[in-house]
Amino acid sequence: MYTKSNKEIYRFKIFQDIEEEKEVDVEKEIEVEKEVEVEKTRTNANGEEEKYKDKEKRKVKEKQIVKEKRVTTEKLEHVFVIKQPTRRQMEEADMEYSIEMSKCVKQGVLTKAMLMNKYSDTGGMLSEADANKLSELYGRLTELQTEFTHLNMKNDKPNAEKRLKEVNDEMATLRRTIARAETNFSALLNHTADNRAQNKVITWYLLSLTQIEKDGELTPFFAGETFDEKKNNFYELEESEDDLLSLVYDKLTAFISFWYFSSSVTQEDFIDLEKDIEEGSL
Repeated sequence: MYTKSNKEIYRFKIFQDIEEEKEVDVEKEIEVEKEVEVEKTRTNANGEEEKYKDKEKRKVKEKQIVKEKRVTTEKLEHVFVIKQPTRRQMEEADMEYSIEMSKCVKQGVLTKAMLMNKYSDTGGMLSEADANKLSELYGRLTELQTEFTHLNMKNDKPNAEKRLKEVNDEMATLRRTIARAETNFSALLNHTADNRAQNKVITWYLLSLTQIEKDGELTPFFAGETFDEKKNNFYELEESEDDLLSLVYDKLTAFISFWYFSSSVTQEDFIDLEKDIEEGSL
């Protein structure tokens, strides 16, 4: 929950390999022409051989410091922060969920409740008791979403604040209960209206809450004032195959989904999850 003392869900680091061409000092043995002193032999006036020293130019090898261009790889550290949403943001996210649900139903996409009723009636992969239980959960969730929408549309919002909080909390609890119950047959439900709405909300949180730390200051990672502007910026980064987005996207999605579906999570839970991601054990 958002408080003045706890404004972050989780912060983590990403290390990006940056290739850069630099001029570096290199000690090399090179061949140069120099005037050197050499010892020679000659016959003197008495007919005797004698040694003497003379100077002449010769090619010699010597060590010198020279400049060379080298491609170096450096690890650039990025600090990402998932901000704790405010109550207003949570209400906006739930509104997005309700809007997406309504849109999908109008387009003929089945809700989970409809699908569960269908499988219950035809003796499908779920037992009748399981299907009925899930149908009840979905039905209750739909009722709460409708109530939430109506409360948000009322003019006397200050008076409805307490009930809005109660409805919002109950919806969050229901979604977590449903998510746990759906584990064994999630593939069946991937294309339901509920699942699309749920993915929309997770995307909303990802684009709205993700911040990056630069020079000790937090700034939004996705540019834009509205959700649509942030979404367009996300598409632009994705289509341009932005290296940093590619590095961080899976982690961001995992952390936000984990937070969204968990009733209570600690920093230790996120640390364990990040370790699992790094080790590829998920």
